[in-house]
Amino acid sequence: MAGNIKKVGNAFRVCLEYERDVNNKRVRKYKQVNSNAEAKRLLRDHEYQQQRNLSTNPKDTYFSDFLDYWTETYVRMKCQETTAYGYKNIINNHLKPFLGKHELQKLQPVHIQGYYTHLLDDKALSPNTVIKHHILLKTVLKYAVKQQFIFRNVAEAAEPPTKVEFKIQPYTRNQLQDLLENLEGSTIEVPISLAVYLGLRREEIMGLKWKNIDFENRLIYITEVRTSAGKKDVIKRPKTDKSERTLHISNELLAVLQKHKEKQESYKKTLGRTYKSTDYVYSHDDGDSFRVNTVTEQFQKFLKTKGLPKIRLHGLRHTFASILYETGVDLKAISESLGHSDIATTNKIYTHTFDKTHKNTVNALSDALKKS
Repeated sequence: MAGNIKKVGNAFRVCLEYERDVNNKRVRKYKQVNSNAEAKRLLRDHEYQQQRNLSTNPKDTYFSDFLDYWTETYVRMKCQETTAYGYKNIINNHLKPFLGKHELQKLQPVHIQGYYTHLLDDKALSPNTVIKHHILLKTVLKYAVKQQFIFRNVAEAAEPPTKVEFKIQPYTRNQLQDLLENLEGSTIEVPISLAVYLGLRREEIMGLKWKNIDFENRLIYITEVRTSAGKKDVIKRPKTDKSERTLHISNELLAVLQKHKEKQESYKKTLGRTYKSTDYVYSHDDGDSFRVNTVTEQFQKFLKTKGLPKIRLHGLRHTFASILYETGVDLKAISESLGHSDIATTNKIYTHTFDKTHKNTVNALSDALKKS
């Protein structure tokens, strides 16, 4: 049994043993009863609770301490570096300051509900960001249940705000043509052209190296991406198998890449040993890599300077998909070009964008059935 019984005078002392705490120390709780039969029943009940994961450690554990324990025993072993960095930001900047002083076993849905209100009203975070906090809290407390620190996940009883659906507003064909005309010869012509002609993600653009471009066969191989965790660059494989893909280089993009390659070779020859051979397609004149977020900042500054309609860099990916669909390219081909895990992902993301085309299709049938 998970404990023992010892006679103390006319009474019986029951030692109940629990799982180790966050500091790996053995946890015991003692109870004194009047009869041996009562002591045995108490011990049997305790064992029953433990076998069914209904028993929790009686030792007080502050939520702040458990967050550290979760980070060390779960995040460090299970999560990628960029994911871990995001979790730590939420934990250190939000969760610990607001909920950290609560005892884990005394944490209630009302505390978590108050936390969401705090994020919305005091921190002015968006509903979608608060939902990310909600998902993280559920994950943390699910682990606490599994580790038998608590017997229920109180975050599941809390209500996060309603998700705000992001409305995709891609460029029209004319707007895209204006953008391309203004891009010619600019410092961001290469990264923006990769987004326009191939629908690449930012991490794919920033991680693209010359070794992955086959000029002879006009192919680009997406095999690794570059993102960041704070100030640290993180190089990794694309997030799904389908994201690793081979893409054709169009005539327009080929010309841009060849011109840029010649320009880099010229800088390399001029700078000699001081040139930094990172092999990145988009880099400083001395070959050194840009910060991952640099292209986003440069793009927004470029749009403002040129007086062009505002659009996010990722919006060019949406533009790529919507224009292809409008011209009759099937959804499966678009999905493969974008590197989505399956066609359902593409359909879900671009539902609103494709609604117009669907409407035209239905109307075309109606027109065909009209009597002349």
